[in-house]
Amino acid sequence: MQYPDWVMEAKKSRELLSWIQDPVHSIKKFHSQLFIKCQEENCMLFYAASPWRDCLQLRKPKLCSILYLPDYSLYEADSVFYQAVGIPADFLFPTKESLKKEVEMKVTHLVKNMMDTNWDQLLLKYQHQRSSLVPNINRIQVEETSKRFLEAGIKPEELFYSPSFTFEKAQMEYTDVMFLYTLNHAKKAVKMIADKWLSESFWEISQKRIYIGCVREEMKELQKGAA
Repeated sequence: MQYPDWVMEAKKSRELLSWIQDPVHSIKKFHSQLFIKCQEENCMLFYAASPWRDCLQLRKPKLCSILYLPDYSLYEADSVFYQAVGIPADFLFPTKESLKKEVEMKVTHLVKNMMDTNWDQLLLKYQHQRSSLVPNINRIQVEETSKRFLEAGIKPEELFYSPSFTFEKAQMEYTDVMFLYTLNHAKKAVKMIADKWLSESFWEISQKRIYIGCVREEMKELQKGAA
């Protein structure tokens, strides 16, 4: 296996690799710091024990890093893990927050693709949501909006509604459990989150898409009338 650079340059890498592959011992000391490891599917979680004199008490262990075993990518690595394993300080690793943003981008991309390729199926699937999928269209408002866009130099063919997913806007919590599930099952996690978002908010997406479509068509008509 070709290990990533952080493994090759860590001072205690051999000792760490030996411990990771050890199926018996889940507790080990590195540089006077006691660590506990546990495995969740393809992820190895490392906890740093509290600095009590009696190390067997292991009071309040703190998560200090997560290792994705298939490629040895490291997440959520804190200073305790850096120092104990001897990882050079210039190495930076993804965090739960950075992965959250990556997931949001992937969910957004997936839903956009579904809208482009399966719009009719989405309308059928989510037709019984709490609000109508079709907005109340105000003709005057559509015309005024169309004029503003044209005056701003926006072309009809440039105008499309594109939803953007964030956990906050969708009122979904990105929990530690979801974080681990995303590491272990990236594609399934993105699909699951996208489905949940659509199941609760497709009516809003549909209304905005239809409204923007009406504005786009009105812009075309205004252009024809001015020609």
